[in-house]
Amino acid sequence: MGFRPKHSSFTHLVARRISYIEGDKLINLVSYNRDTNALEVTITEDGVVRTETDFPFAHLPKKVKQQLNPLQ
Repeated sequence: MGFRPKHSSFTHLVARRISYIEGDKLINLVSYNRDTNALEVTITEDGVVRTETDFPFAHLPKKVKQQLNPLQ
């Protein structure tokens, strides 16, 4: 069996600089919560930046999901 360290349910994504454009919004991924399958993102629209903490993983484009897949 052996010792297995407990992995954190949060993965910080700021260093990976994952972002995409949806319409006129620039969405940057900040962190990923594996337990709730939700993301924290910053959304920049018309020069205004706001943070959303419960952004659903299902709303991401397929290309972005493929970048996050190894983290699951």
